[in-house]
Amino acid sequence: MTLANIITLTRIALIPCFVLAVTYYAQSVQHGTPESWEHALAILFFTLAASTDALDGYLARRLNQKSRLGTILDPIADKALLVTALILLSWNHGDAFDQLPLWFPIVIISRDVIVVLGVAVVFMMGKGLHVQPHWIGKVATVLQMITAGLVLIRVPSLYWTLPMWIAGVFTVISGVIYVIQGSYKVGHEEAPQSGKL
Repeated sequence: MTLANIITLTRIALIPCFVLAVTYYAQSVQHGTPESWEHALAILFFTLAASTDALDGYLARRLNQKSRLGTILDPIADKALLVTALILLSWNHGDAFDQLPLWFPIVIISRDVIVVLGVAVVFMMGKGLHVQPHWIGKVATVLQMITAGLVLIRVPSLYWTLPMWIAGVFTVISGVIYVIQGSYKVGHEEAPQSGKL
């Protein structure tokens, strides 16, 4: 087990801690006895988990610890944290947190489902396909994290509405790019075979 993989697994382990902290804090606010330490814990868990996203990748490259397990766990950990945070903050927690609009996590989850299904279809066709991360997708992920973080620290919606909308647009664009890239690669590989007939 490499250090990078341990950090990735730690990020996954922080997700239920984050959920519990948010849930208990929201309940304390609804009961009229807000526990600020629970809010602080929620922010801490999310910040730690989000910050290790870049750390494990950096260590894997720096220490030459790239592994197949890491390439599988890292995107799972990233998506699990992000989707969990966005869904959790899309619920009505009363005065504890602002409520993200439901379309935001739906757009993000739908994009990921479409990409995963596309890759699965390509593999079922007996073809290999490596999905190359696009800079637009990376920017969308960063903006998604920023949006969740701003809601979590309870800044006014004025400050997280713009990054949320930009993240939503970039998420859709990146999804379209992945679909076009996948379709082109499949079609390009099939072209020589059809020419032989």
